[in-house]
Amino acid sequence: QECYPYLSKRLLTDDSPRARGALKMLIYGKYGDELDLSKVEELSKGFESYTSSTSSVKSGQGQNNEGRNAALEQLANVLLSEDSNYVQDLLLHESAVAIDAAIREAILSPLEPLRNTASQLPSLGPLTLPLDLAKAALELQAINDSDHKKLENVRILTDAVSKGRSTGTSTNEPSSSLDVPRLLQEANKRQRALGRIGLRFGESLTHVQAKRLRDRAAGVKKTNGDDAIKERLATRGAETLEALAEALSSLDSSLAKRK
Repeated sequence: QECYPYLSKRLLTDDSPRARGALKMLIYGKYGDELDLSKVEELSKGFESYTSSTSSVKSGQGQNNEGRNAALEQLANVLLSEDSNYVQDLLLHESAVAIDAAIREAILSPLEPLRNTASQLPSLGPLTLPLDLAKAALELQAINDSDHKKLENVRILTDAVSKGRSTGTSTNEPSSSLDVPRLLQEANKRQRALGRIGLRFGESLTHVQAKRLRDRAAGVKKTNGDDAIKERLATRGAETLEALAEALSSLDSSLAKRK
């Protein structure tokens, strides 16, 4: 426990394969693929504690914010780095997964009655092809249990950012305050980096969406015409998204060469 602050610092700043593996196991678990926000919070607290204790005596004793400011700046150097690193990649991936689920929920919620009605209607070949296409598209965007977990994490993080601290009672919620103005200040210093991070986020988001469509296409049973339509839609959508992801990656690489 006494070594945890140093361990947190090491895991968040060391981009070696060994540190990557340890970080992934810590925040996702040995077999899980769901982010544990309580572990992320522990890491951030440990990182701040270590940086504060090594900044100055007064900071280590909690008499000023020098250590906390130094921790925020060092963390920004990792998260807002112009060149990608493992911690940044994890953040972009989790953000992409969460935003993908949030967008689909916002779009599908008002359309749920239509989806329920369409699912009860029989397919009549060419006569109902537009309806079959709409039904297949809605089913491919459906929210599952994993999406609900991601949406809950979005709610927790949104509360933490908007209120500066956690307001819930769940043990998985962050409880320390977030210095949003200072974080924005650090981001403002890195305009070029933000542009490239935006491209990498777009790449991550399209990869997430393409993988979801690939997974759902693989899960189609193909027992009727509706299933065939759904599989073709998913496959075509995944191919388009993968091409877009490749284009975004190429653009990021081109910017990297202009340093």
